[in-house]
Amino acid sequence: MMKNDILNTKKLGYKFYFQDGDNQIACFGSYFTGKEEVFVNDDLFSKKRNINCASTHSFDFESSHYQVKYDMLNILTGRMECTLYKNGNVIDKQVQSSLPNDPKKAAFFIAGCTLGGAVFGYATATIVELFVGKL
Repeated sequence: MMKNDILNTKKLGYKFYFQDGDNQIACFGSYFTGKEEVFVNDDLFSKKRNINCASTHSFDFESSHYQVKYDMLNILTGRMECTLYKNGNVIDKQVQSSLPNDPKKAAFFIAGCTLGGAVFGYATATIVELFVGKL
C-alpha cells in the first residue's frame, strides 16, 4: 500500500495497483464521471476525463517512459482492463469488474437497479401528471 493511500477513499471506481521495483503506480478510474488519475508513489502524474471505452496515460519517471492503458472489455458488466507499460514492455495487466463475480449477487444487483429505475420512473410520471394533467 502507498504511504497515504490516496485511492483509499469512498469514491466509486476502479482501483489498480502496480509495483515496479520500489515504485508503486496506482490508477483510479471513476464509474460515473470518467475521471482517470495515475499516481506514482503518492504523486499525481496524469489526470484526464474520458468517456470512451479506451484511454492511454503517458508519463516519464526516473528516466523511463510509462504508459497506462485502460480498456473497457465489456460495458454491460463493467469489466475493465488496465495495463502498465514501461519503455514499451508490458509490466503487468489487471482486470476488474463493477459487478460481483458471484452470479447470484450480480443478478440481485441488476434486479435492484431495474426495480429502482421502475420506481423512479413511476414516481416521476406521477409527479408530472399532477402538475401537467393526464398524459
